[in-house]
Formats: sequence, structure tokens, C-alpha cells
Amino acid sequence: MIEIGSMPVPAGHMMVHLVLADGRELLVSPGHRTADGRPIGTLERGDSLDGSTITRWDLIPYVGEWTYDLLPAGATGRYWANGILLSSTLTSGLGASVR
Repeated sequence: MIEIGSMPVPAGHMMVHLVLADGRELLVSPGHRTADGRPIGTLERGDSLDGSTITRWDLIPYVGEWTYDLLPAGATGRYWANGILLSSTLTSGLGASVR
């Protein structure tokens, strides 16, 4: 990993809670992108994600004060979050994630 970014969360920020058919689940900002570049917020139940199918997709209020992202070493900018392959929202030297 070469960088960890964070952003303060505005009041009323919502997060996507998604669950896959194989049991993996994730709490992620709607603007975060999948490994193939789709914003999480555009996905729906029944869509394919990382080799499985989304069985639950809910917007829920976020109670944290910050969101975080990683910029892994390597050319792809991809990493696994709770077993689900995502794309980083960071670019080298940016220092903060884009929600």
C-alpha cells in the first residue's frame, strides 16, 4: 500500500450496505467504484459483482465521522475490501478520497 486517504463525512451522508449471494458484504460510499469501474450507487439487487450476485442493496445513514480509501502499490489501483474487489478512488499524491 502506498497511501491511505480520508475525508470528513458531511451530515446526512449515506452509505450502501450490500450483501452478495455468497455471503460477502460491504458498507461503502455510493460513489466508490467496483473493480470494473461502476459506481456502487448505480448497482441494484440482482446485478453481478465480483463473481457473485447482489442480494441486498440498501442506503443507510453513516454514523462515522470519516470515510477512508486505500491506494495499493501496483498498476491496477484495485484492492479487496471484505473480500470484494474494488477500485481505489485515490491517485498518487492526492491524499484524500473522492466520495
